[in-house]
Amino acid sequence: MDNPLSKVSALIIKHLEGNKLTQAEQQDLDAWLQTSPQNQALFSRLTDTGYVRQELEKMYGYDAEAGWEKIRSVYGEPADTIPIQRPSRWKYWVAAAVTLVAIAGAALFFINFSGKDTEAVHTPAITATDIPAPAISKATITLQNGKRILVDSLIIGTTALQGETSVQKTADGQIVYTSDEEPTPEMRFNTLANPRGSKVIQLTLSDGTKVWLNAESEIRYPVAFTAGQREVEMKGEVYFEVAKDAEKPFIVQSNGATVQVTGTHFNVNAYTDEPALRVTLLEGGVRISKENNTVLLKPGEQAQVGDNIHINPNADIEQVMAWKNGIFSFNGTDIYTAMRQISRWYDVDIRFNDAIKENLYGDIPRDSNISGVLNMLETTGSVHFKTIGNMIEVYK
Repeated sequence: MDNPLSKVSALIIKHLEGNKLTQAEQQDLDAWLQTSPQNQALFSRLTDTGYVRQELEKMYGYDAEAGWEKIRSVYGEPADTIPIQRPSRWKYWVAAAVTLVAIAGAALFFINFSGKDTEAVHTPAITATDIPAPAISKATITLQNGKRILVDSLIIGTTALQGETSVQKTADGQIVYTSDEEPTPEMRFNTLANPRGSKVIQLTLSDGTKVWLNAESEIRYPVAFTAGQREVEMKGEVYFEVAKDAEKPFIVQSNGATVQVTGTHFNVNAYTDEPALRVTLLEGGVRISKENNTVLLKPGEQAQVGDNIHINPNADIEQVMAWKNGIFSFNGTDIYTAMRQISRWYDVDIRFNDAIKENLYGDIPRDSNISGVLNMLETTGSVHFKTIGNMIEVYK
């Protein structure tokens, strides 16, 4: 479903860019402003050039042009509607303010307070360890004989032959297996492991199936598939675009569950520290089995697999796929789930010192430094952080 606050974010951006709001849009913005003094204070801050500059410096060591490029890369090319008679300095401030709103998602960042009274908007005071987002791949390939290869050490082009299967690293860092041999009973397996603090890596299997691995994820797969069926095992979070082959079902094994398809697009979140394994279908159809339970998914549905299998008929696809698209997306997300994502991506440990019930709403680019992410979260005033080495302590 759509984030109900994204509309407010869009209206604020339109206002800052100098576009005239329609009557209906102005009414919506006014209604949001009148909801609470905190909303009014937040809107006021976005028209304060000093505040905008301060917040962006915390996130990126901000300069106007770099910030403008950031919004282009993450959110697309905005319309150039800034009046040309305005001073160029004003234009740069608008770029900064718009970037701040868009990057933070829905006017900096929002928390669902469940009707609870809150204090005035908090300006972050923390200085988090400035850990950058993963810039390189730390992934490794483990061969059939146990030899481990660091993906980043591979030379672009054909790097290995396993039987009649070639293994290549492309210019953009993908690993591609290509096999021209006829299927044989002999199976050779490789394992691609992408650890915490490593950027997303893409793999193409010998049948043409494409997979993307999030941080702290791995997949075990045949170098070349034999006759009959295609089967892999995975941990963590992996997105699949399965090559169509009606005669050879594609099977994913994870945490005691089996996902079977012939050709489709789907995401599997199987982190062991999450409450349940989640399979989300984008295209095609999948069959999910665990013990004596079996369900069929349709596009847009999500299966939550625990002791039983529950189906959510209206999965938030944008939120599910945010990791692959370079975004932390929170749409009613609890702080514990959010911090697990941050922990895996930046390879940090998390310790909670207080119970926090509020839910999070908003989007943050995953290429932000961790200090920028934590500062945005702390802006809400309902969560605070203290960093000790590689440990992030969370307070109410």
